[in-house]
Amino acid sequence: MYARILVPVDGSATANQALDEAIKLAKALGSTIEIIHVVDNSYILYDTGYQPPAGLHHDFVSAGQNILDDARKRVEAAGLPGNTRIIESPVAPGDIPATILRAARESSAELVVIGSHGQKGFRKMVLGSVAEKVMHQCPLPVWIIRGKQAAE
Repeated sequence: MYARILVPVDGSATANQALDEAIKLAKALGSTIEIIHVVDNSYILYDTGYQPPAGLHHDFVSAGQNILDDARKRVEAAGLPGNTRIIESPVAPGDIPATILRAARESSAELVVIGSHGQKGFRKMVLGSVAEKVMHQCPLPVWIIRGKQAAE
């Protein structure tokens, strides 16, 4: 049961909470954790009249690798097997949910554990929810860990 767990991380406290829960579950079940970070390239969707700085993508990849390194250390500290993978090219510009679904298929994951920022109202309508989209589109079980919200 859940021999391979996929955990997408973005460096947020909510993603870290999801990773913590995945670690607890993996320890109980003897599972392997695969941690992914998808480099968000949605900036190319917006024509701002200028070219983005040449090193922007490199900076995003470097930041993503740092996020993965921190996550890997947490998994190793728990004594669990696991691996990390950075995905530099989403399925389509800015399509993080579809990219997570593709990664789940490629890794033969049996469960996806993902954090949700719990956005409401206008922010949810405009930004959408990566976790919600993954849940609705994923053929695998998805465990959504809702992050703690700041006072509104």
